[in-house]
Amino acid sequence: MTIDKSKLQICCICNNTIEPKYLGKDREGNHAYWYEGNNAEPIHNGRCCDPCNQIVVADRIASIQIQTWENKQ
Repeated sequence: MTIDKSKLQICCICNNTIEPKYLGKDREGNHAYWYEGNNAEPIHNGRCCDPCNQIVVADRIASIQIQTWENKQ
């Protein structure tokens, strides 16, 4: 299993390297990785690492709860 270091990306929130996720083997038997991390919106435009994604998801949930509460008013 070899990670292609040229594909590594930097988190747009914390500036750490986004750890690639191992996806298993493709049809040809090669090891496949996901290098792109997670969508960082609405915190930031770009891609983020898994720890920062927890903050992003919490912000999304809070926004939905606020919108739901405002719609009930």
